[in-house]
Amino acid sequence: MRNINLSVFILLLLTGCSLGKDPRYLDTQALERPPILAGSEISDCCADEPVLPKQHNKKGLGKAVYLVKTVPMRFKIKQPLDTAWLALELALKQAEIKITDQERSQGLFYVAYHDAGLLDLFGNLLKNEANTSLYVIHVTAENKETLVSANLATKAEQTSSLKNLPIDSQHEDNDADQLIYSLFTTLRDDLLH
Repeated sequence: MRNINLSVFILLLLTGCSLGKDPRYLDTQALERPPILAGSEISDCCADEPVLPKQHNKKGLGKAVYLVKTVPMRFKIKQPLDTAWLALELALKQAEIKITDQERSQGLFYVAYHDAGLLDLFGNLLKNEANTSLYVIHVTAENKETLVSANLATKAEQTSSLKNLPIDSQHEDNDADQLIYSLFTTLRDDLLH
């Protein structure tokens, strides 16, 4: 009998607690939330491909990239250096420009670039690897933006790791402006996030 009384008491106690829903316990807006720290995004340090934040299913960076009216041609990205570096790396891979080396601490990409021109309108069938030249892309921070420029690499910049590429050391045409414009249009219009 005692067990029945205890069971009935516990049952009544439990049902009594659940009958009155106090609105103080339903509203969770007053609860403490963890702080959001600046730069607390989790990055995958071992990913093969760089990843940029999504921009509402849009291709390219749009007005976040603009040409600077200088000679030689340059452009700026309205992003900090780290984000712009990732965007530039994606643009190089998407434009199928071979990155031969990079020195992120110095803000340098070494790329093998061949200006397609009119001869290569039909794809890579007519591509002449002997006309490929080595260029250095300079990426520098300027306030909250990033400046990107390029120039033809000197012989001193062509390290031993680059000797296996069919680089034309006699090639005197400087297609740095075409390289910069190609990267600019890829970043502005076609960059896939």
